[in-house]
Amino acid sequence: MRLLLTFLILLTLIPTQAFAHAWLKLKIATTEYAPYTSTSMEHSGYINHIITQAFLETGVVVEFTAMSWEEALEATRKGEYDAVSYGNFIRSREREFWHSDPISVENLVFYVNKKTGPKNWQALSDLKQYKMGITKDYLYTDEIEAYVKSAPTIVTAPTDNANFDALINGDIDLFPIDQLTGWYILQKDFNEIDRASIQTIEPRISSVTTHLLVPKGNADERLILELFNKGLKQLKLQGEMERFKTLLREGFYQYPEKPVNYDRR
Repeated sequence: MRLLLTFLILLTLIPTQAFAHAWLKLKIATTEYAPYTSTSMEHSGYINHIITQAFLETGVVVEFTAMSWEEALEATRKGEYDAVSYGNFIRSREREFWHSDPISVENLVFYVNKKTGPKNWQALSDLKQYKMGITKDYLYTDEIEAYVKSAPTIVTAPTDNANFDALINGDIDLFPIDQLTGWYILQKDFNEIDRASIQTIEPRISSVTTHLLVPKGNADERLILELFNKGLKQLKLQGEMERFKTLLREGFYQYPEKPVNYDRR
C-alpha cells in the first residue's frame, strides 16, 4: 500500500511526456457492442479507442479480449482481467467494481412498434400494458432494473438484434436501448421497410455515463483506476475527446478505409 501511495504521488508530479515507453500491460475484457466496442471495428470501437489512448498517456498498453457481457464481468471478478470495457454507471455494481471517471454520456431510449407500441410515456408504470423486450444479462438503469423485476410483460431475448426482430414482427411493443447503438444495428442489419415500422419515442429514458470497470479486491485496483483517470483527464485537456466524437460521427470506426487523419500527435 505504501508503494502504491508513493507511486500515485509521483504520478501527479511527473509530466505525461515522461512516459515515453510502455512500462505496464493490462488485459481488458470487452464485449461486442458496436459502434462503442467491437473486434470488427477500427481500434476495437469508439470507447476502446479512448481507453487505449487514455492508458497510453501514462505509458500503459492494453490488450482487449472479446466475450459476452456476463463472461466479461465474471472473468474480471475472478482476476483473469484487469478491467471491463465498458459499463454504464449502476449503483448496485459498486459492491464489486470501481467506476472510472466518465468516458462518455449516452442516451437510453425506447424503440417502439409504430402500430402496437405507445406514442409517448411519462412513467414506467404507463407501460405495463405493453410487452417490453430486454436483452439477456444486460444491465440498464436502476429504475428499469426495478421495473423489470415487477412487471408482468417482460420478454427476454439473447441479443439486441433478436429484440429488434421481435419488435418489427410485433412480438413485443417496445425495447430500451442506447440510441446510437440502436441506430447502428438498424442501419447495418435491417432493411428500409423494417426500419420504417419502428420509431423512438419521447421522452428519452435517461442519459447515462459510461465507465471503465475495475474490479475491487485486486491489489493494483487503485493504481489502474488512477492511471486511467489521469490519462482520460489529459485527453480532455488536449481536446482529444472531440476528435474521437468526430471520428465516430464520420463513420471511421465502421469504415476504417475512409481517409480520416487520426494521428494522435
